[in-house]
This record gives sequence, C-alpha cells and structure tokens, in this order.
Amino acid sequence: MPEEPKQPRLVSVSQALVRAAAPLVPRAHRDDWQREWNAEIWHRWQFLFHTGEWNRREQWLLLRSALGAFADAAWLLASQEAVRSRISEFARSPFTCLSAFALILFSIAAASSGLHATRQMLFSQMPSKMGDLTFIWLHQYIGGGDKGLPGDVVPAWAQSSKLLNGVAGIEVKHRAVAFRGRTLPEKPLVLTASPTLFNLLGVKPAAGKLPAENEVVLDKRALLMLANSKTNVIGSEIKIDGEPYRIAAVLPGGFEFLSRQPTVYLMETLTYAQKAFVVARVKPGVSDDRLSKELSRIAAEITAYYYLQGQMRFSTWRGALLTPLISFSIATLLASLIAWMAFRPRLRQIRIAFEPEHRRTAARRVLFFLSKTGLGLACVFVGCLEWSRSESSVLLASRDPGSGPFLLWLYVLGTMGVLFWAVADQRARCRVCLRLMAFPVRIGCPGCLLLDWSGTELFCSEGHGLLHVPLMAPSWDEEADRWISLDDSWKGLFAHEK
Repeated sequence: MPEEPKQPRLVSVSQALVRAAAPLVPRAHRDDWQREWNAEIWHRWQFLFHTGEWNRREQWLLLRSALGAFADAAWLLASQEAVRSRISEFARSPFTCLSAFALILFSIAAASSGLHATRQMLFSQMPSKMGDLTFIWLHQYIGGGDKGLPGDVVPAWAQSSKLLNGVAGIEVKHRAVAFRGRTLPEKPLVLTASPTLFNLLGVKPAAGKLPAENEVVLDKRALLMLANSKTNVIGSEIKIDGEPYRIAAVLPGGFEFLSRQPTVYLMETLTYAQKAFVVARVKPGVSDDRLSKELSRIAAEITAYYYLQGQMRFSTWRGALLTPLISFSIATLLASLIAWMAFRPRLRQIRIAFEPEHRRTAARRVLFFLSKTGLGLACVFVGCLEWSRSESSVLLASRDPGSGPFLLWLYVLGTMGVLFWAVADQRARCRVCLRLMAFPVRIGCPGCLLLDWSGTELFCSEGHGLLHVPLMAPSWDEEADRWISLDDSWKGLFAHEK
C-alpha cells in the first residue's frame, strides 16, 4: 500500500488562513464552515497530487483560493440580522454623517500635500515694506484677453513715477533647460525678470548673491529638480534654450511667488519686444484711477505707447490670492438665497422651536445642521481650490485658474448641492436623536388627495416619534411634513435594543 504523502507547507498555510478567518463566522455555523473549507483544500491538494498536476502554479492558486475564506466569513457575519441592524443604525447616526465629511476633508488634504493652495491663500504674504505689492497688466478692448506690456515701459515707470516705490517686469514662459549636460524632459517655468525683482519683493537669497543682470536664480524646487539640494550649484553653468548662464543664487525654501512649480529666474533688462507683466509697490492711498493716469502719461511721453482709460488692470497680491474666497462667498450667499426661496421656512415653526420646552432640542438640531453644512461647504471650497490652483498653475491675471468664472460656477453648483442636501437630510431626521428616520410605510391612496391624506410614514428607530411625508401637499394642508412625538410607552414596540 503506497505511503501517504506528506502535507505540503502551502496546504498548511491555507488551513491556517481558514482558522484565522473562522472567528468572523457566527458561532453556530463556525465548526461546519471551517470543516467545509479544510475539506475543500485537502481534496484539491489530493486530487492534483495523484493526477501529477501539483506544481508551483497550483500551489499559489490554492493559497489565493484560501484567502477567499475571509470574504466568505465577512459575508456570513454581515448577513446576520443583529449585525445588519447595527450597520443600519450606524449609517443613520448623525455622527456618521459628520465623520463622512471629515473623512472627505482628510482625503482632499492627503491628495493635495496638506491643502497647499488653501494654506498659500490664507497665510502666504510678501514683506509689506514700501507699500502694497500690485500686479499691472494690459487688457485690450480689441482682441480681448490679458496681455503683458512692452518691456521698456518698466524702466520708464521706475525713473519717472511718483506714485510707485519700486517696479519690476516679469515674462512667464516654459522653456527648455539643461544642466550639467542633461536636458530636462519637461520644460520648467522660467521667469525672465528685471534685476530689481527680489529687492522689490524684499527677499534675500539662502545661498549666493542676487545678480545684477544676465545670471540665474533658482528656487528650492528648481534646485531639487536640477541637482541634489545639498549640492553647491553657485557658479555652475545652466543653459536656457541653448544659451549659457551662470547660477548666482538660490532662494529660501519657503519662498513662493507666482507658482508652486519649480521656477528658474533669469535676471535681465526687458526689451520692447518682450511682453511683461509688471510688479510694483504702490504708495499707500493711491487709487487705481490716479495710478492709471500717471502710468499712461509716462508711457506716452517716454516710450510713445498710448493706452486708453481702463486698459491697464491692477490687482494687489492679497487680492489675487483671496479671489477664490470672494468667489466662494458670493456663491454661498447666492445658494443660500435660492435655498431660502425654495424651502420657505415658516416663521411659526421657528417661533415654536425657541419656546422654553423646545429650546434644547432646537439648539441640538441647529448645531448639527450648521456642522454638517459647514463641513460640506468646506469640502466644496478646498476641493475646488486645490484642483484649480494645482502646483502647475500661475497666479497672475487670467492665467490664474482660481480667479476665473469656471471656478465661480463650480462653487455655485457645489454650494447649492450642499445646502439643498443639508435641508433635505435635516427634514428626514428624528427631531430628538437626529437619526435618519426608518421603516417607511406607504399610507393612503395616491388618487384621493381632495379630502384624504396620501404619503409615507417614517419612524424613529428609538421610538421618539414618526414623520408624515405627503406624496403631494394639498392646498388646505398648512404643513407639508408633520412630526408626531411619541411618549415613552411607545418605545418598546420598535425602539432599537441596546
């Protein structure tokens, strides 16, 4: 009689996986379930062994099949009435609603490197010396769109303006960059800027010295992209569109100007052929109209460029950063007005809610409504902002996705969705424990609405009351939704057992 083969190790591992999944199975079925799984594993091994097909591939297939014991055990666990009841109660809980929004916020933060765009908008600031930092660009009446100004207006304004405390021009482009014989696969952002830019911004380099002209300054992200951040690159050669330049300085790690993407600053005097967006420090108390008249006059007298009234556009640094917040505030106000018009809360209900016997319950309901609405609106705000102001965006005029009409419409749709859902969800919850109502029962005849009532009744699983939701509100019905409170004598009929 042939000797019984020794049980392979992977068969023992598969049986151990079944034993590990067994505690999930209800106790009454656990032994039979485990015996069935072990028998299936043993017979499969025996069959494959005696037919000569027991090989490495079949061993791993057996192990993968044994991992299915966890899914099978979890299904048996979830199919129990008590477990399903607990899951249902958990899903209807007000804390589950708030936790879901908190989880969405956490997911957005994890996907956006800690809400970088939101933190930049709220906390980023330039040194405030010499007045407000202001962007200046041209918006042509014919041809439309935001465009740069000829580069030679920058030295003219710097020399003759009495309303500016400093001015610099910048040209923003993605250009080919090579460093130490290696051309970068993606063209980084290159800002061709007047040599006065960093003095205007009040920024000092972390390494090296700020150049006068025809040299390059790197920010920390560009340094990390080009070479190891610990490598000393001061004095090294870098090529931009094939032209060699010397790296003169590296900026501090926390410095961010127009973009969060790696940026190379090429310092040179801009010519008339280059279209430059202008950065300036405007003296306190100077209006945009007064500044526009002076700059237009200087441009016409010195460079012979003539601009119509209103062609020059101005935006402060903080104003450009906070544009999404202003758009979101407008969208929230608009959505709130639409929601008020749509739901039309009755003043009598508000007055009853603030009576002494209802004041505590009303306070809990108001707090829960404000909490879930606030978390929902926060998800809409940071989600849209982080998506629009990604690392590759440029915060300048119409190049900034955070200041465009598309983001405003996203905010309008998002805030309306949150507010309408929040009101509908609030109406479907128990007035006492704030759980979602359960056990829907259809009552009445849909075609008999003249003198009778037709709709759905929902009960609180804790026995606090029931809610009548009509299929269609009759003209004589003063309240569309009617809540009926139940005393403690009713709780034993359908209250959830602790």
